[in-house]
Amino acid sequence: MFERTLQDLIRGLRAHKASSKAQEDAFIAEAMVEIRQELKGKDMALKAEGVLKLCYLMMLYPIPTPPEFAFHVVEVMSSPRYHLKQIGYLAAPMAFSGDTEEVVLTVNGIKKDLMSPHVPLPPIPLTALPHLLSLSPSLSTTLHPDLLHLLTHSSPRIRKRAVLCLLPCWEAFPEGLREGFPRLRDKLQDTDQGVVGATVGVVMELARRQGGKNYLPLAPELFGILTGSTNNWMLIKVVKLFAILTPLEPRLVRKLLPPITSLISSTSAISLLYECVRTCIVGGMLDPDRAEGEALARVCVEKLGGYLRDEGGDQNLRYIALLAMVKIIPTHPTMVAVYQDEIMESLDDPDVSIRMRALELVTSMVDRDNLQTIADELLSHLAPSDENASTLPSAVASLTAIANQLSPTAAKDPTVTSTAVSLSPAYRLLLTQKLLTIISYDTYVNVSDFEWVISLLVDLAYVSHVNVGEQIKNLVLDIVGRVKSVRQYAVGVFEKVLSDEDLRERGRDGTGEDGLIEAAIWVCGEYSSCLSSPLSAISSILSPTLHLSSSSLISLSLHSAAKIFGHYTANISSHWSVETHEEAKALVISMKSGLHTFLSKGDIEVQERAFEFDQLLSFVQADLNNHMPTVKQISSPEDDVPEVMGGFAESLATDDESNPSYPKSLFLFEPLFTSHELNAVAYRAQEAVRIPEGLDLDAEIIPGGGFGTLSEDEESEEEKTAFDLGEGGGEGMEELRRVLREQDKKGKKREGETKEERARRRAARKAKHKDDPYYLYDKNEHDQEEDIDEIPIVKLNDSEIAIEESNPHSTIKGKFKSKKSGKGKIAPPEFDRQGELPEGSTAPMTTSMKKPELERDNSGLAAIDLTSSEQTSRSGRYEEYKMDDDQPVRLGTPSSGLEEIGKKNDDIPVVSTGDIEVVKVKKKKKGDTKKKKEKQIVEG
Repeated sequence: MFERTLQDLIRGLRAHKASSKAQEDAFIAEAMVEIRQELKGKDMALKAEGVLKLCYLMMLYPIPTPPEFAFHVVEVMSSPRYHLKQIGYLAAPMAFSGDTEEVVLTVNGIKKDLMSPHVPLPPIPLTALPHLLSLSPSLSTTLHPDLLHLLTHSSPRIRKRAVLCLLPCWEAFPEGLREGFPRLRDKLQDTDQGVVGATVGVVMELARRQGGKNYLPLAPELFGILTGSTNNWMLIKVVKLFAILTPLEPRLVRKLLPPITSLISSTSAISLLYECVRTCIVGGMLDPDRAEGEALARVCVEKLGGYLRDEGGDQNLRYIALLAMVKIIPTHPTMVAVYQDEIMESLDDPDVSIRMRALELVTSMVDRDNLQTIADELLSHLAPSDENASTLPSAVASLTAIANQLSPTAAKDPTVTSTAVSLSPAYRLLLTQKLLTIISYDTYVNVSDFEWVISLLVDLAYVSHVNVGEQIKNLVLDIVGRVKSVRQYAVGVFEKVLSDEDLRERGRDGTGEDGLIEAAIWVCGEYSSCLSSPLSAISSILSPTLHLSSSSLISLSLHSAAKIFGHYTANISSHWSVETHEEAKALVISMKSGLHTFLSKGDIEVQERAFEFDQLLSFVQADLNNHMPTVKQISSPEDDVPEVMGGFAESLATDDESNPSYPKSLFLFEPLFTSHELNAVAYRAQEAVRIPEGLDLDAEIIPGGGFGTLSEDEESEEEKTAFDLGEGGGEGMEELRRVLREQDKKGKKREGETKEERARRRAARKAKHKDDPYYLYDKNEHDQEEDIDEIPIVKLNDSEIAIEESNPHSTIKGKFKSKKSGKGKIAPPEFDRQGELPEGSTAPMTTSMKKPELERDNSGLAAIDLTSSEQTSRSGRYEEYKMDDDQPVRLGTPSSGLEEIGKKNDDIPVVSTGDIEVVKVKKKKKGDTKKKKEKQIVEG
């Protein structure tokens, strides 16, 4: 039977691919059937051929791996014939995956082939091992001793491949690195340069992934390779490795300076030169404070500058030179500035990558002296030429230019290629962003002329044709807000910008013009005092095409127009006349007509602003219509200009100051927008304020006190009942209960205290709280505190007061009256008298009042006076007081301070206790059905 070989399969695929897709698929299906039959056979050569053909198809087409393919590959790998074994190891990376169980079957065969005495046999498994070791950690653990043994093999080819296999082996088996590190270090001094190069590559990759601290002991061997090798690729790896090690060991800098300088001066390989420059920068070898670093930096810049000045040189060399100079310029900008002309010429290079590197270098070398030169040069790259001006915004023109760049004819013409790159929107966007960055760098540290910056931003908005409007707007507002001296110039420039209707049309396309228009509207409104023609500015802002703009721009326009109107009307009041009166009326009518379009706008904020301003304008219009201007103009503005205080205009210094010659509504708008001036605050400005001498910000404001310093003692049940003020009341009542308990405990300790000791104690308390802002006391009253302790504490019970409705002389009125209960009786009010009265309630009760009324003393408690010329009926639950008619009633102790206030008549003696006043009503018989009655008045 004829068997199709790999060459036959390739010819058949090419023949059927040219015909149709269906025939190609049919041929592949037929070939797969043949391959499966070959893999199932017992002929090992035929099976190896089937494996080879299946690998070829899997590389070209998305054919799933057959499940039995891995087992057949293992069979081919175990073949004793060399060329069949080679096919098996070649197919192993494609047949095996992370979950393939057949990998276990290959362990003994791989170990046998690695340790074979035949020199051609070990390289075969070493070719497939990097992939197989990464699939199975167990395989790495098993084969790691064999790989270390192969490092001492007599064949350099086997040693080199064994070194390369150690990297994936240690990734899967990290513990083996500690055992194999000495063997790897020995290979750095191998006699074969191929083995040394492979070892350097493994060490560099390990140091890059794990950090170079563990590889500092290899510095002597690496330094020997750096000074003795002539292989550029090996030197590049060693230099890269030293770039990792040098920041960890500063002593390496002095050691590496001579060989690095020699390499930079003598090498012709630009890749090696770049790595040397990068190592010098990363390792701190170009230190400007050291003579060696300054000299090395000069050598690097001169070497790189030579590639830039070579006009016919290799483009790759120019690119590498620019890339290296970008890394040198942070430490040595003056050296790189020598080649400023060559760098600027690279901005016109047809190669986009060279332009990008030149642009990055140009923006890095900006300082206060060359900012304007570089910015104008970058702006010139954005400005289109006359023949391309009309086609620049078109996307079709950009695509055509790019297509021309790819054509063979245009590729020979650098001018066409350079123009195509300049027309690219991506390049223009990058160039514009770089230009804005160098202007605003470090809060305009390199800017010396802000008027030039305003002009540049306006030009940039006109020529960029990319979407940078938001950045331009933020930059303009920031500069105008920070720099007061530029506001007059900026308002003049933006006043002209607002009158450009073509700019508004282009601004609706989402380019840089929209941000410039928003900034111009805001600046002209905020600093309307600098406008040369406020009426023209209002007309430009409220243009007929404003309704086509976005809602945010419409809202900003209405707000700015109101600002300008407010300033203008306040300003014309100083020279008010018939002409200005008519001019103001016409302006109000014009603005109201302009706002009419936005009263029905869909955006809610635009509607709100338009309605608010329309209502204010209606008020101004009504005032103007009712105002009768005088013919005589005001001749002395200095005397007649009103002074605005708190947002309102005071009257003019006319004959009648209350009626000025101008309408007062002219000052209605301006105070709405000029209450506070907009000022900028510098970054970290608070740190510039010096702390006054003697001020300690860490010291306590109130030494040792304030509220919350009183100690909390444990409360007993007896203490709680002795100071029972009821429940509830919030935190204030809880504090009062605690303070009363503290005072009671202190009072018990002070029972035997004399008057002199008490005075000393009070003086000490005043001195303690002298500087406490939370402690309030009257410094003028010295004796009141002594009387507080003398005031008795009297406890009252609940009282019930019954008031007869039929009594026309009852003094309880208003809110103390309640609904009728019973026959002619009013339900008595309920008074909560539980607990103790506060100390200090000593207001006496007067008995001679013209009208009975309800009073309140200083303590806040209601005092009810029911005394009258006639007898008042009252019922209660108190016991009767038995006394003589002429003897006053006394309650409490003899030291309670009772005094007789007076008697209304002979039958009603009145006594006062300071806190309590009792009126005794004697019994009078009015029949057998009369009951006993007494009258008690409780005050405070």
